[in-house]
Amino acid sequence: MCRPIVTILNKLSESFRSPQYIEGRRRNDGVLRPAFLLSLSAAFLWACQIVIFRYQITLGENPYTLALWSTAIELPFWSSILFRKRSEFSRLTIRTVLAFGVIGFGGSIAIGLMENLAIANTTATNFAFLIRTVVLFTILFSALFFKEPITRKKLVMASTILAGAYLLNIQNGSFSLRTGDIYTLIEAASIAFFTNILVKKLVTRLDPDFTAGATFATGTFFLLIVLWMQKTPLTLQNIWLLMLYSLCNVIFARIRNRAFQHATSTFVTMIMSFTPVFVLIISSVILGERMTIIQLIGGGFIVLTGFIAEYLKI
Repeated sequence: MCRPIVTILNKLSESFRSPQYIEGRRRNDGVLRPAFLLSLSAAFLWACQIVIFRYQITLGENPYTLALWSTAIELPFWSSILFRKRSEFSRLTIRTVLAFGVIGFGGSIAIGLMENLAIANTTATNFAFLIRTVVLFTILFSALFFKEPITRKKLVMASTILAGAYLLNIQNGSFSLRTGDIYTLIEAASIAFFTNILVKKLVTRLDPDFTAGATFATGTFFLLIVLWMQKTPLTLQNIWLLMLYSLCNVIFARIRNRAFQHATSTFVTMIMSFTPVFVLIISSVILGERMTIIQLIGGGFIVLTGFIAEYLKI
C-alpha cells in the first residue's frame, strides 16, 4: 500500500522540478511568485534594519560611527563569500570591474551613508514611507536602461506614489521637506540607479552572492575615505544591537539579489513598498512613533502600489 503512495509523491516531486513547472512559475501562472515571496522577505528585513538603526540613534549613537562599525562587522562575512565564490573572478571584465566600482561608491555613500543620515534626521516611519518614491525613479531608469515600457498601469502606480509622498509631508497644514526627507529622496534616486539598475544587470551574469560581496568590498574603500575625512569617533554604545543590524543587512542583500533573478527591477521595487507597513507596526511598539491621519492616508497610497504590482503581475 505504501508503494503507490511513494510513487505518487515521487511523480509530484519530479513535476515540481520539471522545466514546464519552472517555466510556468516564471510566466507567473502561480498565485504567489517566488519573486513576490523573496521581495516581501527583503521588505521585512529592511524594516527591521530601519527600526534598529533609529533606536540606536535614540540611544545617542553617531550615524557615522554606526556606519563604520557595521562595515567592520560585515566585512569578514563578505570576504568569505568572495573566497568561496572565487571562481567568479575569472568571469570579470574591465567593464564589470568598473561597474563594481561605480556601484560600490553609490552603495556606500549615496545609499548607505544617506540612509544613516536620513534616519538620524527623521522618524523611522516617515523614512520608510518616503523612501518608496524609489518606485518613480526605478520606472524612469528601467525605461531608459532596460527599455521597459512605461505603461498606463505604471503611470497609475506612479500617481499613487506621488500623492502619498505629498500627503506624507504635510506638516501643520502645509507641505514641507525636512533635512531627513531630502536625504531620503537622494537615497531613493540612488537605490533606483545603483541597485535596481546596475546590480540588476550584474546578477543576470554573475552569482548574486558574489555580486553582493564585491559591491560591499568596493564600497568599503570609498566609505572609509569619507569617514576618515569626517574624523568619525570610534565610541559605540551597544555593539549587540549593531551586530543584529548587520545580520539583517547581510541576509537582506542576499535575498534581494535573488529576487532580482526572478523578476523585473520595477516589480521587486514595488513589492518592497510593504516595508513601511512593517516599520509602522514595529516602530509603534519599540519607538512609540505615531502618524497623523493625513500621513496614514498618504502612506496607504504608497503601500497600495505593492498590492497593485502583484495583482496586475507587472
